[in-house]
Amino acid sequence: MSPDSACGERRATPLLLLLGIPIGFASSLLGLGGGIFAGPLLHYRFGFDLRRATGTALVVVLATTLSSTVSELFRAESPLLWDVALALMAGALLGARLGFAFSERVPERTLRAIFALLMLALAARVLLSREPRAVAGAEIATAWTYPWAGAVGFVGGFVSPLLGVGGGLVMVPGLLFVDGLGFDAARAASLAAGAVAAGRALLLKSSVRRVSWPHGLLFGGGALLGGAGAVLALARAPFLLAAARVSLAGLLLLLALRFGHDALRRARQA
Repeated sequence: MSPDSACGERRATPLLLLLGIPIGFASSLLGLGGGIFAGPLLHYRFGFDLRRATGTALVVVLATTLSSTVSELFRAESPLLWDVALALMAGALLGARLGFAFSERVPERTLRAIFALLMLALAARVLLSREPRAVAGAEIATAWTYPWAGAVGFVGGFVSPLLGVGGGLVMVPGLLFVDGLGFDAARAASLAAGAVAAGRALLLKSSVRRVSWPHGLLFGGGALLGGAGAVLALARAPFLLAAARVSLAGLLLLLALRFGHDALRRARQA
C-alpha cells in the first residue's frame, strides 16, 4: 500500500474531537503528548495502517504539548525550567530526524513489538514513581545536567516519528535521574521539548504523506482543550496527578497487551 493510501480508513467524525479532550488532559498530567493513545485509537478504531496512524497522531501530540506549555506561562509558580527544556529541545531536533529515517525502514511487526515494550516500561514507571520534590531550578544545575538533558531529548526525539509520540515517555523518566528535579518539573520540561520534537516529526511525516489532516485536526482540537485544562486543574487540584497515574498505568497495560498480542500473531503468520 502506498504511503498516502487511505484504504480501510474510516471517515473523520466529531467523535475524534470529543476523544481528544480526555487524551489531551491525561497526557498533559503525565508529561506525554498523547500519541501513545491517539496512534492505537486511529489504528484499531479508525482502520489506519500503523505508520499512517503514528503520523496522524503527531497532530494530537503537537496540540497537547503546545497548549500545555503556553498554559504553564500563566500558572502561578510554574515548575517549567526553560534551561532544561532548551537542552531537551536541542537533542530532540537531531533525534527526530534520525528517528524518521529509521521509522521508514522498520517492519510494522517490529513497530508493534516496540510499542508494547515501551508501554509496559512506561506503565511500570508510572506505578513506581514517587512523589516529586519541589526544588528551585538553581539547585539542580550541575556540570552534567544539560548534557544529560540533551541526551534524553535525543532519545525522546528519536522515538517521536517512530511511534507518533512527543517523546515524553522517555523524557520524563529520564529527567527524574537528575538529582533534585521533581516529577512536575520533568513533566513541564518534557511537554515543552515534546512540542519541538512533534513539530519536526510531523513535518517529516507530512512530507511523505503519512498524515490524515481531517482526522488529525479534529483529534488535535480536542487535545488542545484537554492539555490546557490539565495545567489549570493541576494549579487548583494537585491531587489529580496521583489518580491520573493509576488510571494511565492501567490503560497502558491494556494497550501493551493488545500490541504484544498482535506482534506475536503476525510473527507466527510470517
